[in-house]
Amino acid sequence: MAEGLEDYRSQIDQLDGQLIRLFEQRLEVVQKIGQYKQAHGLPVLNAGREQAVLEKARARLKDPAHAPAATRLMQEIMALSRESQHRLLQQSAPPAPHPTGRVGYPGVAGSFSEQAAASYFGEDQPRQAYVEFAQVFQALQAGEIDYGVLPIENSSTGGIAQVYDLLAQYGFSIVGECLVEVNQNLAGLPGACLEGIRRVYSHTQGFEQSRRFLSSHQDWVQIPFHNTAVAAQHVAQEGDLAQAAICSRRAAKLYGLEVLAPDIQDIRENVTRFIVIGREPAPQGADKVSVTFLLDHEAGTLYHILRHFAQERINLVKIESRPIPGALWHYRFYLDFEGNLENAQVRQVLRALSEGSQEFKVLGAYRAAVR
Repeated sequence: MAEGLEDYRSQIDQLDGQLIRLFEQRLEVVQKIGQYKQAHGLPVLNAGREQAVLEKARARLKDPAHAPAATRLMQEIMALSRESQHRLLQQSAPPAPHPTGRVGYPGVAGSFSEQAAASYFGEDQPRQAYVEFAQVFQALQAGEIDYGVLPIENSSTGGIAQVYDLLAQYGFSIVGECLVEVNQNLAGLPGACLEGIRRVYSHTQGFEQSRRFLSSHQDWVQIPFHNTAVAAQHVAQEGDLAQAAICSRRAAKLYGLEVLAPDIQDIRENVTRFIVIGREPAPQGADKVSVTFLLDHEAGTLYHILRHFAQERINLVKIESRPIPGALWHYRFYLDFEGNLENAQVRQVLRALSEGSQEFKVLGAYRAAVR
């Protein structure tokens, strides 16, 4: 008797059960490896070992046509294993000193930046709001605040260019980072409805992260604002039922707005990384380093810089480039990588970067945020 769809699904369910049990067993062994690495001061990433795992996985296949899919599967499994080891190392590491002092952030109360500041420093820490990103840097320079909290990249829309440019301009140190899950919502005055909306206010990132939803309402006028929470505040103050804001639920509640359409961001897994800047570096307990430099506009310069990370088996987690005003096709590069300043391999890479580039600077060594 021929097998039917339900028979095949039953087989899949049984195989999935075996996969999950084996995956759980693998994570238990991964934790033991993490404990060993911690005890012996070894880095989480071993690029050579991971390459060997991929080669073994491909060699074990009966059908070589499955090699690309098997490679992707093992890469994802190893990425999850690294995350597990990172969490283990952070949980067992002594807690980082809790910074104290005045904190500045862009926007108003209810913004994602204010949420990040409260998450990193605690709800009771004094916080000061500023309209522009640049004003946070200026306030830190003038001594009005001791730390600034600013968004640096979003998981769906990428890096925030202005903040990168301000880091280069002011030269403050990155002393920490924080991850905030970003859920965008369309919010309006009580009594407003989707059919009556004509104008929508938000930060440009709010619009970018909600493109799919907005494409169904092309008659709406999109008006950029400094911040999603500022947009919510503006809508509340205007008192116009035809206006709405794309903002967080926190901001909507704070300014008396009702959520007309929840979770409108294109990607459900939407996270913004915030950096904490200070006047002085704070590398204690660091496991992540950020640097910046310039390169000559010549073939191979970027390759010759990046090869040092592969040679020293250091995991490069972020690379960003920004054009230099007045210097056509010249760029400033920003790199984030795993490691601490006491590690011999990290010191070797920093030495190579300093010798092979211009205006090299360590922007900060700090503890990476883990979701």
